[in-house]
Amino acid sequence: MIMGLKDNIKVKLGDEKDCIQTVTVEMPQARVKEQIEKAFLTVQNQAKLPGFRPGKTPLELVRKNFKENAFARAEDNLLREGVAEALQQKNIQAIQTPVILNLKFDPEKPFHFEFQVEIAPTFKLNSYKGLKVTQEKTSTTEEDVQKKLDEIANANAKLIESKEETLALTHLANINYEGFIDGKPIEGTKAENFLIDLSAPQAIAGLAEGLIGAKTGETREVEVTFPEESPAKHLAGKKAKFNVTINAIKEKKVPKLDDDFAKDLGLESFEQLRSRIKGNMEKEAEQANRKQLEGQLIDKLLEENKFSVPKSLIQSQSERLVDRQRYRLNQQGYKKAEQDKILDGIKPQMAQQAEREVRLAYVLNQIASHEKLEVTDADLKNRIDEVVAQSQPAERESMEKLLNGTYRDQIRSEMKDGKIFDWLISHAKIKVITGGSK
Repeated sequence: MIMGLKDNIKVKLGDEKDCIQTVTVEMPQARVKEQIEKAFLTVQNQAKLPGFRPGKTPLELVRKNFKENAFARAEDNLLREGVAEALQQKNIQAIQTPVILNLKFDPEKPFHFEFQVEIAPTFKLNSYKGLKVTQEKTSTTEEDVQKKLDEIANANAKLIESKEETLALTHLANINYEGFIDGKPIEGTKAENFLIDLSAPQAIAGLAEGLIGAKTGETREVEVTFPEESPAKHLAGKKAKFNVTINAIKEKKVPKLDDDFAKDLGLESFEQLRSRIKGNMEKEAEQANRKQLEGQLIDKLLEENKFSVPKSLIQSQSERLVDRQRYRLNQQGYKKAEQDKILDGIKPQMAQQAEREVRLAYVLNQIASHEKLEVTDADLKNRIDEVVAQSQPAERESMEKLLNGTYRDQIRSEMKDGKIFDWLISHAKIKVITGGSK
């Protein structure tokens, strides 16, 4: 057992720099001898020599023929035990597997070796109470609510055939189209029965404008220029021609904002809809204010607490950030070669962001420890029950299993961060600035 052997070794801590701790270990010659004897017995059980059955080779022949094998086994066992006992004796929490240095193995002498191990940073937590931040106080006006209601009405508009004979910017059009450069078709730019909203921003500038005044059944050739920031890099900035046929001219029929509209959305009255919209907007404004406050507090905490953090954790977090960005680029249609080029350009920024996030995690954990901010099992259960109750009845059983399994630790971590920021905000010096509406 390690506890019984701990006093048999000498452990000396060397310099610690950038979360790398150097450790020197000396194990007594008696331990070396003991491990060598154990190794010879192990080798004896496995040795195969002519004239002897496996495991029956005389020990003196094993010592003569398998000495190097036994010494290697003894060395490995001494290293494994020595590292474990040294870490335990000095109460070192290793973040990564230790790296062995300056190994000296002599069967007739004490066993000396040195290793380096990555450890959590030791730092003094600086100012975190009474941090000075500003908060922009915003209000949700009736004008803001009306604008949101109009957006909802537009989103629920029905498409009808237009009585007008020519296309205007207020129309939508059902079209067939194909793009060409120098008379050659452009791959991926051909479609039929495509619905284009002429009033909306277009991915290709000039296309909608080139259709103004066109009639149903008419085919037009529209000259356009692909944007410089086009996801399709081979088309960026190039001029092209699109052959576009107008199949139908349509327009939106926007519903009236009344009780019938509210009932179509599952509510009892228009006033209930307005009230709910206003409540949601106020909640969103509160969340935005909270996020802005948290951002300031994070900057202040990192300003006040500068220390080295483990490089392996920075690397891991940086890789997660890059993977997340790659997923976004993939969703936007970028090809792998284009993704690689973009990601190579932002890796330094990702590494900086990763360092901030790792350092912030250490700072927040120490604040939680100092102020005894914890998430109890009861807190966690209440939160999970709340989320489950908000889900569809048919999904509640599977949702509960998921939240109590895969996402349990993540929920606890998010709740803990929330408690920490609640505490920081309640103890911050907040200067309120009156802002506009939201």
